[in-house]
Amino acid sequence: MEIIVFGVISGCIILFGALGFSMTLKAEGFINVAHGQMLLLGAYLAFLFSSFGLPMVVATMLVMLCCGVCGVAIYRYLYRPVKSRGILVLLFTSVGVAYAINGIVGAVAGKRVLAYDLPPVRAMRLDGVPIMTVYELMIIGFALIAAIAIHVFLTSTWVGKSIRAVADNYDLARVRGFDPGHTSDYVWFIASALAGVAGVFSGIIGSLHLGMGWQQIIIILAATVLGGLGSIYGVMLASLLLGIGMELGIMVLPSNYRTGVAFLIIIAILFLRPEGLQSLWSPRTGARH
Repeated sequence: MEIIVFGVISGCIILFGALGFSMTLKAEGFINVAHGQMLLLGAYLAFLFSSFGLPMVVATMLVMLCCGVCGVAIYRYLYRPVKSRGILVLLFTSVGVAYAINGIVGAVAGKRVLAYDLPPVRAMRLDGVPIMTVYELMIIGFALIAAIAIHVFLTSTWVGKSIRAVADNYDLARVRGFDPGHTSDYVWFIASALAGVAGVFSGIIGSLHLGMGWQQIIIILAATVLGGLGSIYGVMLASLLLGIGMELGIMVLPSNYRTGVAFLIIIAILFLRPEGLQSLWSPRTGARH
């Protein structure tokens, strides 16, 4: 039971990162390698804010704001100027941005492994069996709220509809009155804020180190492919499946193979569903192949 719960928690963390990654992929059409380093930035910013004595909840809110602003700035001044040169240029630009963020964080924070100074708490029990701590419950609750909020935002708000319209057809969206420039700002703010939260939660259940961004971007990419490229709801399901699958996998394999288990899950599912999990509710997409 404890393994399943921890798998759900891992899936929730993947969810935050993969949702933002999928949004930028769908709206901008390129793989943003630097997205993983936004997790790194969020984790270390939370460490900085908490060192000032701020509660972790307040620190997390500030992380969302700071990472969101950084994401918009990176898009405006680094990605948008080269957008017309194609997705390959954007991809390599994102690689450069990733190394720059990693280097800056490393220069400021150092290379040592850090951990949040959180008050110790006892795990909540069910029939005498420890299930989860209040911090882990917070992660699950926050993920549930975020998933519902993203759904409502994309389907019921003007900004959300503009994001979907621009992602589906850029030129048609402009004709219908949507501003692609402002829409991209919203996408990058939300995506980067979600990545920052994923970094904070990764630090809560683990530790902070300079390699965490590189590790997470691989799993985030895996969840995006498994869910179906650009499918927000597919990514939600894929994140939970990967989280639970990886935790179950390390019951029989060393923890070093955790990422390998994720890709084994992808291979197995994509063999049956080449279009990803989105084909479960979009049969026309899966039927094309």
